Amino acid sequence: MPESLIGLGLVVLFCVIGLAVNADAEVLIFAGLALAAIGFAYGIPTAIVYHWRLHRALDRAGRLPPRWWLQPTAHHHLLPRDERAGVLLWALIGGSGFGVIVLGIVLTSVGLWRTLSS
Repeated sequence: MPESLIGLGLVVLFCVIGLAVNADAEVLIFAGLALAAIGFAYGIPTAIVYHWRLHRALDRAGRLPPRWWLQPTAHHHLLPRDERAGVLLWALIGGSGFGVIVLGIVLTSVGLWRTLSS
């Protein structure tokens, strides 16, 4: 499964690079804003689900440290083995949302740079 996601991510990245090379500045700006909006639209809800599931799993196991939300990834080793996959899947999906947001910001920046340089 992770290999498929990596492959899909690379295909999307190459498509975005092709768009960035051949597109007008205005198209880049709007495509970047759309990508960032998509990343926010699914990244924030999945992050909420991840934190909720992490809290629930650690609490049920009696391993919930105080202020766990400040560095939630530091507590992944405390997850019970049977709940680890269900929690970390949501972390992976939320992390991909962050990647999509960054990609959108980069595209928007390139579009704005092209507008200012021409």
